[in-house]
Amino acid sequence: MGRINILPPETANKIAAGEVVERPASIVKELIENSIDGNSTNIIVHVTDGGKEKIEIIDNGIGIEKEDIPLAFLRHATSKIKEDRDLENILSLGFRGEALPSIAAVAKVSVTTKAQGQNFGMKYVIEGGKQTHFDIAPSNQGTRIVIEDLFFNTPARKKFLKTTGTEVGYISDLVGRFILSYPDISFQLTHNNRILLKSPGDSNIKNCIAEVYGFEAAENCIEVNLTADEINVSGVVIKPILTKSSRNGQMFFINCRIVKSTMLSKAMETGYNTLLPIGRYPQGVLNITIAPSELDVNVHPSKQEIKFKAEKQVFSAVKNAVDNALKGISLVSEFKHSNVSKSLGLTNTPGVEKAPSVTNPFKGYKNETYNNEPYNNTKNSSEIGLKTLEILSDLGEKAYEEQPKIFKGIEQVPVPVDQGNHSSTEQQTFDLPEDEQYLHPFFLTLKVLGQYTDTYIVCVDKEQVYFIDQHAAQEKIFFERAFNQLSENPVIQQIIPTTLELSPGYKDKVLENLQLVTKLGFDIEPLDGNTVMVRGLPFFINKTVNIQVLFDSIEELMFDDQLSSIKKYKEAIIALISCKGSIKANHKLSHQEMEQLIKDLGKISNPYSCPHGRPTLISLDKYSIEKLFKRVN
Repeated sequence: MGRINILPPETANKIAAGEVVERPASIVKELIENSIDGNSTNIIVHVTDGGKEKIEIIDNGIGIEKEDIPLAFLRHATSKIKEDRDLENILSLGFRGEALPSIAAVAKVSVTTKAQGQNFGMKYVIEGGKQTHFDIAPSNQGTRIVIEDLFFNTPARKKFLKTTGTEVGYISDLVGRFILSYPDISFQLTHNNRILLKSPGDSNIKNCIAEVYGFEAAENCIEVNLTADEINVSGVVIKPILTKSSRNGQMFFINCRIVKSTMLSKAMETGYNTLLPIGRYPQGVLNITIAPSELDVNVHPSKQEIKFKAEKQVFSAVKNAVDNALKGISLVSEFKHSNVSKSLGLTNTPGVEKAPSVTNPFKGYKNETYNNEPYNNTKNSSEIGLKTLEILSDLGEKAYEEQPKIFKGIEQVPVPVDQGNHSSTEQQTFDLPEDEQYLHPFFLTLKVLGQYTDTYIVCVDKEQVYFIDQHAAQEKIFFERAFNQLSENPVIQQIIPTTLELSPGYKDKVLENLQLVTKLGFDIEPLDGNTVMVRGLPFFINKTVNIQVLFDSIEELMFDDQLSSIKKYKEAIIALISCKGSIKANHKLSHQEMEQLIKDLGKISNPYSCPHGRPTLISLDKYSIEKLFKRVN
């Protein structure tokens, strides 16, 4: 007797439910997608006990025809496609015909619907996959689906559900994503009769950002819109003054479909480049519009995983869209009053109420806003990997300490001035063309007041006070000047070649990438054992540098897999040299030197952050100062 059995539909649906229905949020996702596919403009989600007891979805869509209602609960029954060729042009959110039968297999489901143009509605009830009721019922146009007693017939699955707070957090996160993906649809989410989220459906993405991320994020969002290679990237990114310690503030949609993609996250982060402090992640909402034939959405039952035919083009489109959006945007860090109050131990003025905060759908996550960490970072042409930035950050921190210099010949250098005898120390310089224009005239409006702790330049304009980090500022000036002067043949031959002893792994890595190393500007000849002879160096490296120490310092960079291009290696090395060649903290500057440094900042393309992502300047406005003195509420 054979061993293979054909499973009955009830059993097959329960198995399928294991993939489609992981938790209450899975049900909410499938039902909202059905509502959107049904041309709904108003979708209401009521949840009880985190969705474990009850989920109710009400929409004003086209409804379901009477004869289609029972069919909708059969596996692989769908109105979205008819044949396999249709899979190449999927624009609807649902198409597999698995959601409703999978849900009905593990819960008690009631559907009340009235199709467009019909005089009466219908009510259909199915429990554990078995129909129990089907009759005429009063109804407005649209559909109302009630899911009760989830996993009532699979108690083992029910035990794996999390706490009510956790489950409602997943649902809130999900509805927040739909709000951002469809700003033209009005959404409302309630839990135990309490409104958690509500969007107006007025097509204003900033209103949606305010509802999901908060008002501060809405005030600091930047529109993104770029089309390249028939790929459109639209949406908003949040200025890097508002970053998070994880990627949960990043949302991506493909043709308005919610997706999860590490590739898209990396593309967004690459677009920010060195605007981000180490270990911080940007926030943003991006929709990628692409021909359905160029992707595969049928990878997983959840339809949140997608494969692209041209992944590199999509990566570049997202990166360039973010990059372009951030160009030319003022990214001066504002020193918020809340930070000042916290640092000085101030409390709220008695009798003054705090403004109510916007509901945060990401419950269970740490809500890290600018008020907790006053960072601001800005655009740079660099695309240095995270590991590399960590290496450079360490070097940057050490630059503030009194310690032996890594590079011989690079001293603590004063700022170059146009004229005057304020400095006699020779330094590594990267001259600006005489006719170079000020790219940021804002810096010409600043009046220098003085220097605080011989580390920060204090200046003002008509509205605000600014603190400029002298080390970070000159480091960025050096970096951009050196990078902009890279030539086709940047090798400077050494009068006396240097023989170096490298670690075995390091030498192998150098030889493995000898062509790349040569293009970087190094002329290296392998010798016996672990030795190499260095005959030439890139033009931007000080001629008196200790070459052995230089190679020891950049060894970690050579093993960074994220440095996949010559451009990235050059940027990493230039950043390292710039850091060590810049003035340090606790170094007194003359008034003229401070003015010249500020002028030079205005001449580079991205003056608001150093190559490691730290801000070069922060601002303090009049309102924040008056708050400290209790002049205003």
